[in-house]
Amino acid sequence: MAPAPAISIRLNDPADDDAFHAWHEVFAAASSHDRGPDAPVWPEAELSAELRTQRTSSMTELYLVRSATEADSAIGAIALTMPLSDNRHRVDAGLYVDPGSRRRGVGSAMLEFVRSRTKELDRRVISSEVFRPFRTSEADSRSEDVETTAPGIAFAEHHGFTFAIGDLRSECPLPVDSALVRTIAREARPFHEGFEFHSWSGDVPEEFVEQWALMEGLIETEAPTGVRDVEPEATSAADIREQEAIFAMQGRTSFAAIALDSSGDIAAYTQLVHSSVEAMVYQWGTLVRDQYRGHRLGAAVKAAAAHEFSQSGLEARAIITYNAEENEHMLAINQRLGFRPVERIEEVELNLDA
Repeated sequence: MAPAPAISIRLNDPADDDAFHAWHEVFAAASSHDRGPDAPVWPEAELSAELRTQRTSSMTELYLVRSATEADSAIGAIALTMPLSDNRHRVDAGLYVDPGSRRRGVGSAMLEFVRSRTKELDRRVISSEVFRPFRTSEADSRSEDVETTAPGIAFAEHHGFTFAIGDLRSECPLPVDSALVRTIAREARPFHEGFEFHSWSGDVPEEFVEQWALMEGLIETEAPTGVRDVEPEATSAADIREQEAIFAMQGRTSFAAIALDSSGDIAAYTQLVHSSVEAMVYQWGTLVRDQYRGHRLGAAVKAAAAHEFSQSGLEARAIITYNAEENEHMLAINQRLGFRPVERIEEVELNLDA
């Protein structure tokens, strides 16, 4: 067995811009290497606001990994996010090793640190995401050399992580055909008589924010979850306002649509988020409550949000969305809108009590 590498792992000071810059350089290099040059990689300014802003419902720790023999050389980066309002048994981990520093045990040493930190926090599940190119057939996927095409998957399997759920990253070139959006909305209309629709850009209106928070919390368990060890999120209106403040720091704009039932409760919602830095649009949450499915509300709110964005005058190259592979209905809606899968993501978990 090869000796453990001589490395130092140090917690970043949230106020240290230079430390975050060094962290992001490793993150970006590792992400682009593993996922390809066309994969979306968080720009430094946006990710800084996302990870370094104090939140009520979660805590994030960033660690910079350096070679003990080359003190100025950053060779790894770790991000640990711990929910505080719910799911207090979990640690969401991102491990990034500089491409030039691999095959030396650096990643294994970083994971051992994460194991130790998770136990210190009295938590038992480490969750992470690993990526592989999208293949149109299972035969193509089985024939791949995962060590070459998906090193993160090979690493996770080697260290005892188990598969929890598979996701697809899909992209839709912009602009979306406005006639198609109108057609989808028109075809769905006869199925949802009695529902009331609202759409907007910017912050969630005050009269809807409490229910919006409820929907955001439910998406963890009412959307497909595979065998992930998760519980419903206790999302609050304050959490929503915190995220909106982060959007403002990032220069991002939200576009949203909801469907209300006859009692005024949100039956379905969706959200698009435009990044001015990347000139991209990201599909955030979409959920139709279980009891309202079959009314084509998912198609209706997606069409409404797409129309809302199209009226904004903002420029973007594409919409990017992530969906569980087993969520066939939502994937079908997205395909109708013009989305095509480009990457497969495996959500994996390591249970320290198993």
